[in-house]
Amino acid sequence: MARKKIQARVFRMSRPADDVAILQLRFPASIRAKFKAGQYLRIRTPDGDERSFSMANAPQESDGVQLHIRHVPGGAFSEKVLASLRLDDKLEVEVPFGDFHLREDDQARYVFVATGTGFAPLKSILDDMIRRRLNREVRFYWGGRSRADLYLAETCEKWEKRYPWFTFIPVLSEPDANWRGRRGLVHAAVLEDLPDLSDRHVYACGNPMMIEAARNEFQARGGVRRDRFYADAFVPSGSSDTNQPQLLQSAG
Repeated sequence: MARKKIQARVFRMSRPADDVAILQLRFPASIRAKFKAGQYLRIRTPDGDERSFSMANAPQESDGVQLHIRHVPGGAFSEKVLASLRLDDKLEVEVPFGDFHLREDDQARYVFVATGTGFAPLKSILDDMIRRRLNREVRFYWGGRSRADLYLAETCEKWEKRYPWFTFIPVLSEPDANWRGRRGLVHAAVLEDLPDLSDRHVYACGNPMMIEAARNEFQARGGVRRDRFYADAFVPSGSSDTNQPQLLQSAG
């Protein structure tokens, strides 16, 4: 898929959580960007650096992109660039990059696992599945310390009510006393529910430590096939933000 460099315009900004921003960029009217759900783009900052962020919108919305950006104290992008952005400001983006995308299989049963803004590429995949009516079984486990970390939980709850094939399991490691949901580590919750993963396709995004633990334990204890485990880790780049997608393992 050919890459394009585009002068994108800041169309909308919102904060679903204190430390998460959703940035909507629009492309010029004559430009469309093709990408696969789950891929990422690169933004060139005014000082010439590049930052990578997964696209959170479906590929059908090719006139722009939605990005989920976590604020990190001292983060090169979130503090130096994002904080100063205003509507209609321009950002140079290059799209698409990455091998993290859905491998379609008529018989596939999917397990999606995310922490934090690792939800972004999985949201893109889920939006795409909904638009194309790919009614495959998906169990989505989203982990965080507190409820605030699951910044679009309401979207997932609406999907669960509307689509019989989709199940949403939020998991908190440090919940408050009012939390009535699952507790603990998100990858452990998967194995509690699904001790046999041999017939599942697993897609994991977010914290690299979670991904490494999930990969090791899902294979050793759950029997997931190596060629059915796909991962995209969000890792720091120097003093930058932790939204940087980096492919740790892409099977197949």
